Amino acid sequence: MVLGTTQPHLYMAKRRHLKNAPITEALIDFRVNSSSDLSFDQFKDEIGKSDFGYYLKNPIAEGFFGFRLTTEPLSTETTSQSTQVGLRLHSQDEKYVAQFRLTGLTLSRLPPYEDWDKLILEMKRVWEVYEKRLSPGRVTRIAARYINNLRLPMQLRESYQIYLNKLVDVPEEAPQKVESFFQRFQLVDVESAARLNLTLALDATPANEPAPVILDVDAFVNTDLPPRDERIWEILTNLRELKNRTFFATITEETARLYE
Repeated sequence: MVLGTTQPHLYMAKRRHLKNAPITEALIDFRVNSSSDLSFDQFKDEIGKSDFGYYLKNPIAEGFFGFRLTTEPLSTETTSQSTQVGLRLHSQDEKYVAQFRLTGLTLSRLPPYEDWDKLILEMKRVWEVYEKRLSPGRVTRIAARYINNLRLPMQLRESYQIYLNKLVDVPEEAPQKVESFFQRFQLVDVESAARLNLTLALDATPANEPAPVILDVDAFVNTDLPPRDERIWEILTNLRELKNRTFFATITEETARLYE
């Protein structure tokens, strides 16, 4: 299996609904400036109430590790600490995961993915809980991110460019068998000022198995909006369009046909 162009070039896929889309996780993320003086215990009391169809799974912690040099005698000192910054809740049917933080809310839809409309409806419902209980100040960032596992049926000496449009190539004189790759672009949509992180990655290919290529499309925009502003949902619709356009531009028709 090679990255090279030993096979005819295939163009990007046509945009359409894929019945068996390779989505492993779909996320909507809001970041906020908190206007609350809640302690973490108060925050936990507010969000931990299992009265909106979710149950508390575990806290979210952030860790810090550092070191410094000492001269008498010459040695190093290390420090580490962990701070709870949020709560992870699961829906009763285990289809959604909500990460509540004082700095924002992330809602993830796990497989099997259904559709955008249902994801938005659930985000609106969970966001209403977040907004009423934590009273955030302003929404500062909005994101829609889709992580796909393409599972490409690669054959010996076949090029990844059969399935991935304009994947960066390997020099002709270099070894051609590919064990892993990582390609990431940070892009700007000039018209909307939205940003997009486009990542393609292969960690390893199991023997006699499809190649598990991860296609991660993360579209976001920085904002300054009140939490009940309807423009939040308009922005999400635009980010979804940007995400879809990028997804189909990254794969070929050969790939799209695998998921119809």
